[in-house]
Amino acid sequence: MQHNRNPDSAFRVLSWNVAGLRALLKNHPEALPGLAKKYNADVICLQETKLQDIHVDDPKLKIRSHLLAEEGYDSYYNCASNKKGYSGTAMFVKRRKGQENVGSNFSQGKKRQATLGSFIQTPKKHKETLSAPSDDSFAQDLRAVQVSYEVGKPEHEKEGRIIAIDFPLFSLINLYVPNSGQKLERLNYRTEQWDGDFFEFAKKKETDTGMPVIYLGDLNVSHKAADTWNDGAKHLAKQAGTTPEERESFQKQLDGGFVDVFRHCHPNAQGWYTYWSQRAKNRDPNKGLRLDYFVSSRSLVQNLTNNSKQATSRNRVKIKNSSILYDQLGSDHCPILLELEIRK
Repeated sequence: MQHNRNPDSAFRVLSWNVAGLRALLKNHPEALPGLAKKYNADVICLQETKLQDIHVDDPKLKIRSHLLAEEGYDSYYNCASNKKGYSGTAMFVKRRKGQENVGSNFSQGKKRQATLGSFIQTPKKHKETLSAPSDDSFAQDLRAVQVSYEVGKPEHEKEGRIIAIDFPLFSLINLYVPNSGQKLERLNYRTEQWDGDFFEFAKKKETDTGMPVIYLGDLNVSHKAADTWNDGAKHLAKQAGTTPEERESFQKQLDGGFVDVFRHCHPNAQGWYTYWSQRAKNRDPNKGLRLDYFVSSRSLVQNLTNNSKQATSRNRVKIKNSSILYDQLGSDHCPILLELEIRK
């Protein structure tokens, strides 16, 4: 797959659970700039940054107003306030021509399968209003309009798990879904509280904006048999990410009007995972799970109207492709890529 593009027709989003941003910057300092350049990303979303505000603002670490600033991105961070070195999300949005750098927010506190490669064609503010670019109409459509950091329920707001940014044609929600834990001690919280409350949040955003929603990130569920290297193993029913409860909860979200974009684009893909246990050294033999997703409103997988004069804001965008960048090192997860086609 060639990643050169016509800048007037595509919008690219990268998502990556980095398993600690400070460690990534220390051990793989060129990883994020390299990805931004290689894939010409418009938005980069990170999960499990493990940052506190003190880290984001530490001049020695050079994170806020430094990371990806030279590459032309504005940055937004949401940090856990209840635990140190835990959870956290970040987003980097490519600045459009004429758009002021609005700076950063203050946060809340088996063998490798033969098919591997077959799909490669190689103090907190609740909301911020962002300045609009002054260049052409297409750039206007790709400007970030508003960013928020809450699901809307106090019990979910201390772990820095969400950043939602509205664009004129769609909303992007960067998400780090709670892990159910080794002993499934958070399974009920995750499936009976978090999942339902987030689904309500996403549907409300669809209604309030009148535009489609894309949520993405480490969703901590391996949904189907093809998303799990050892599907059928007896222990999976009691393993976080592969329990029947988590899988059923995710399916309810899809049944409620959303689409698993990678599976939509590649329905027969086998051996494509985004997470491998480092402790078990599972990456080389490709014994992994697909835990990282782009999930979109169903309207985005429908065809664009054939007549551009009839195009409205709701049908000017569609899913073009979704890829798993399995060869990128630096974490126990690999990045994933979404490509949107946008009509003027």
